[in-house]
Amino acid sequence: MRDVAIIGVSQTKFGELWDSSFRDLIAEAGVKAVNDADIGGDEIEAMFVGNMSSGLFVEQEHIAALISDHMGLNPIPTTRVEAACASGGLALRQGIMAVASGFHDVV
Repeated sequence: MRDVAIIGVSQTKFGELWDSSFRDLIAEAGVKAVNDADIGGDEIEAMFVGNMSSGLFVEQEHIAALISDHMGLNPIPTTRVEAACASGGLALRQGIMAVASGFHDVV
């Protein structure tokens, strides 16, 4: 297994952000994380999105592909990971495993 590093991070503001869509908020954090990593979007080989209940809360399923498209990262494989409150942590784990195994270099 290869060593893995997290090289870019970001988050959106906390609060009532009624003027921003679900997709806009996720894309904002994603684009800022790519900028923080100082890499180009064309270097990203896959995306893992952790999300619980988007279908219930915003009536939108299939969010991983929609988000990568909204960020201009197509065509890359995108995977939505849903594991209740552990969705984000499990998506991070999937990304780590993809890089550690050598399947991808940048996710």
